[in-house]
Amino acid sequence: MWKRILKMFIGLYLPLVALSLYVFASQKTKQITTLSEFQKRDVEIKKTYFLEQCNALLADTHYWANLEYPVNFDPMGKHTAFMDRYIELIKEITDYDQFRFIDLKGQELYRAVRNNADSITIGNLQNKENQQYVKEGLALNKDQLYLSQISLNREHGIIEKPNKPVIRAVAPIYDTTETRIGLVVINFKMKRVLDQLKSKVADTELYLLDENHRLISSSLHEEDLPYETGRVDNIFPNKLITSIKGITKDSTIIDDDHIWRMQPVILNGTKNSFGSISKPPSEIITPSNWYMIIEIPPRLLKKYLEPLYDSLITFNVIAIVGLLALCYVFQKKKTQKELFYKELESKNIMLTRNSDLLEENNVMVNEMNNSLEIRNKQLSDFNYLISHNLRSPVTSMSVIVDMIQKEKNPEILNQLLPKLDQIAKSITHLTEDINDYVSILDNQEVKIEDIDLKKLILEVKNEFTETLLDDTGFEVLINLNAWDHISYSKFYMQSIVHNFISNSIKYKRDNVASYIEFKSAIENKHKVLYVRDNGIGLNMERHGDNVFKLYKRFHRNISGKGMGLFLVKSQLDALNATITINSKEGVGTTFKLIF
Repeated sequence: MWKRILKMFIGLYLPLVALSLYVFASQKTKQITTLSEFQKRDVEIKKTYFLEQCNALLADTHYWANLEYPVNFDPMGKHTAFMDRYIELIKEITDYDQFRFIDLKGQELYRAVRNNADSITIGNLQNKENQQYVKEGLALNKDQLYLSQISLNREHGIIEKPNKPVIRAVAPIYDTTETRIGLVVINFKMKRVLDQLKSKVADTELYLLDENHRLISSSLHEEDLPYETGRVDNIFPNKLITSIKGITKDSTIIDDDHIWRMQPVILNGTKNSFGSISKPPSEIITPSNWYMIIEIPPRLLKKYLEPLYDSLITFNVIAIVGLLALCYVFQKKKTQKELFYKELESKNIMLTRNSDLLEENNVMVNEMNNSLEIRNKQLSDFNYLISHNLRSPVTSMSVIVDMIQKEKNPEILNQLLPKLDQIAKSITHLTEDINDYVSILDNQEVKIEDIDLKKLILEVKNEFTETLLDDTGFEVLINLNAWDHISYSKFYMQSIVHNFISNSIKYKRDNVASYIEFKSAIENKHKVLYVRDNGIGLNMERHGDNVFKLYKRFHRNISGKGMGLFLVKSQLDALNATITINSKEGVGTTFKLIF
């Protein structure tokens, strides 16, 4: 009984567990979508903040680029008074790490370096002609601003200690005659901005990458730009790195229990008027856009989905206990009912036993009747085959004998005697096949053997005067390139070929070089035999449904019994082969045999 209880329990529990898993998956998807929306708002807020800070830096640079500088500007010499009015401004903007004017050859004209919050050092000019940001700045047009990548500040090629992440903004400057005199370059400290980005609202992780997928800052790293110091591991899966390439809008990837929300930060090619209505907007040029990524790690996702897992487990425990109890009660009652019916059935067995014996006797009688019907049909076919297949060689023999009796020319007689011998051999072979068929009838099975089809066709061909003699105008063509051997009943195949040749001769057209062609093919992995002739053909619209029926004749002016094609189809059907016909009056007929 317990096996049945377990079987019933499984049948009932599987749909329930499938339903619970479906509901769980659906709710999990909704929860992840909701969590992803929170994540989206978080990354949008941080992206907006980052863009605002970058635009503030560019606005400062735009301000310095639009001052009216004196001709032959010399801020460390004769134009110190011009700079004195701006020194306090440079001191007060604590995000300025370095403030410089550089001439058109890359030589610094003015250099202010911040020491602390309210102290700067002026002087110690350097040549920066080989710096990439100087080269990019010298290539700028009047209404363009350059914003460099975020990097660690270096002095004379060595990273400054402690590490100081900076970004450089560059703009061309012009004197009062609109003559280009150099560049203004401002190094902005980025630590405040990056620390603000890394501050957490929820237990998520933030990453800021450049276009080369290098880590600028992350909430997992205390130091910024860890790739410049060689202290960073590959913290992103390859699938994520591949997805970052070329993205231009907000994207989400869920992979290995992580949710990654990616937001491109694009400044390159954008334009900003920085509040100035009278002047055209400035185009921002930057060598790198950035990607801001917010990660929901597995620990947060697991914590967020924990109630769902608890609900799933609770539901399944209750379902298992309840279903087991239900199955036990049901199967116990079913067992009691089965015992009652078993007793009732044992009483009915005695009543039905005699009826079963009578039924068995009836089945045996029916089987004997069926066997007799099959044997009668086989004998009928055998009788027709003997009379039909012997007629042609006997007729041909009579014709040859008659020709021999009338012929006086020894040379022609020498030609006719071998043909008579061929007919005799054909009759001998036919006799052997008839013996085989008798054996088949005795054994009630069809003998299958390997047949050389070309050899068989040639043997049957020699049974007809029209194909035996050379000047009758009828030809048998054999094209068996695709296959030439087949496992089949030799007697059936001989009868089939005999009927095709006989019909082609009987229904050939006058005044035409008549032929029949046997061509083999392989179609859909089946052996196919095409049998074509150029005889008088059939009207398929009129006779197509009756071609293979018994005693059906379609040409009243030509003798026949209407059994040939019926017998061909019967012999093919007996061994699971099929036949179709395509014919046209005055053109010919094509049969297709599929084995």
